[in-house]
Amino acid sequence: MEPNRVNIINLLNLIASRCDQIEYQRAAPVNVANELVNQWFDDFYHPTDAQFAREFSADEMVQLVKFDAFYDERVASLPDSLEKLLITPAWGEVMACAGAVLDACGWRGVETRYEH
Repeated sequence: MEPNRVNIINLLNLIASRCDQIEYQRAAPVNVANELVNQWFDDFYHPTDAQFAREFSADEMVQLVKFDAFYDERVASLPDSLEKLLITPAWGEVMACAGAVLDACGWRGVETRYEH
């Protein structure tokens, strides 16, 4: 699977899963609340990049654009600790939206790997 696709699917699955977020925080020496924002907005979601766009169907891109707008509307109000993030209603909405994208695209629970 292509790198952009792997990153987006894995990140959406992480955003949609409270358990995975808690496990990530336990295992990684990073601020997961910040990572979830930075990975989406800075690292992985680049819809204007031609290579990125080629890795997704038109319907998948529509779903990603919707999710990006939904997340962007809420990101400024999100706390910067996972403990607080997980009890914030806006984060619950973002998690649910990520889950809806996963379901619409058939990606929920899909384990993705980079091609060698």
